[in-house]
Amino acid sequence: MSPNEGFGFEPIIFSYIDELKILFFPDQWSSAFLDYSKNEILALLFLYRNKRANMTEISDYINAPLNTTTGVISRLEKKLMVERKRDDEDRRVVNIVLTEKAEAFIDQEKKIIEYYFREVYKVLTDEEKLAAMNIFNKIISILKQGRNKEKEENQTAKKVKRIIIE
Repeated sequence: MSPNEGFGFEPIIFSYIDELKILFFPDQWSSAFLDYSKNEILALLFLYRNKRANMTEISDYINAPLNTTTGVISRLEKKLMVERKRDDEDRRVVNIVLTEKAEAFIDQEKKIIEYYFREVYKVLTDEEKLAAMNIFNKIISILKQGRNKEKEENQTAKKVKRIIIE
């Protein structure tokens, strides 16, 4: 019998979900992030790290079509989190930048997240830290492979069959 044979993953999955649901409770974190969509948060974080970007760069990062990204940035503009600025050298180029409000917001949220990372880091031994990082990297690698395999399967499934009509 192999180590995984007859092994039920369902109880483990639901057990982890039950334990990790605390991550989604507003009282555990700042509820401010709950006011933003996934794409809005990703766009804000991308801009925070890159300082400025055009719509195509943001679209590529959040893995969304350009028209979706335009809507995301428009909503962030209405919330006073980003501004559209024309490039000084080429006025045709429009860059998206964070406002001071957005910078302060992300800095505050980062402090909360950093607190929890520090608390976890303190209780782990060096060996456990290394093992956790190795496991995390393997999980990310498998998740990325799964998405790529799924895309490849969908692309091959979409091939058009030629039917000869007589």
